[in-house]
Amino acid sequence: MNSIAGAIANYQEVNSFYAQNSLRSEFFARFPYDKFAQVEPEEISTGDNAAIASISPEAIALYEAEQKSEYKENKNSESSNKELTPQEEQEVAELKITDAEVKAHEQAHKAAAGGLRTSAPNYEYETGPDGKKYAVAGDVNISYQHSQDPEVNLRNAQQLKASALAPADPSAQDRKVAAQADREIAEARQEIQEKQKLTDEEAKNSAVNSNADLENTLTQQV
Repeated sequence: MNSIAGAIANYQEVNSFYAQNSLRSEFFARFPYDKFAQVEPEEISTGDNAAIASISPEAIALYEAEQKSEYKENKNSESSNKELTPQEEQEVAELKITDAEVKAHEQAHKAAAGGLRTSAPNYEYETGPDGKKYAVAGDVNISYQHSQDPEVNLRNAQQLKASALAPADPSAQDRKVAAQADREIAEARQEIQEKQKLTDEEAKNSAVNSNADLENTLTQQV
């Protein structure tokens, strides 16, 4: 056996074997487990009725740790496999629905974010009566860096709003983010209009100056 428990079990088999046969050489030939136990050969004589063996403290500590681990695993298994009451079954069914809705909600945000930076969905879990964990809340971080180009800011803000309202049932926080995106959309559009107005004025001034230059040229020619 590979486990410490197996090694100790084999030493019990060794004691029984040696007690029956009183053969030291065959004892050590068949069961070379001195790695796990300390045996004092000088204390063993062919006339003894049983072998004298002591388990090392290290082996005992490892064995106890293994036993605790197995106990914990068994308890978890019993918890997950225990028979549930009708009320607990109803609670588990509701948790499963919540889990599916929460994960679908956050995945909708992430999928609609487009080229914006997003984090992996972060979930809050609740353990059900069946011992399993179910997502009951979650969030996704979405961000973008403001640009000097209002056209870029407009597209990013529109994408942010689309991501915030992507789920079938946007939360209050989702609507808050969408409202913030609306303000950024309005600001970007205002900047675009001002930039366009400035461009139009510059074009108009350029045309006026060109006409003036042309008139001066004609006057000089006359």
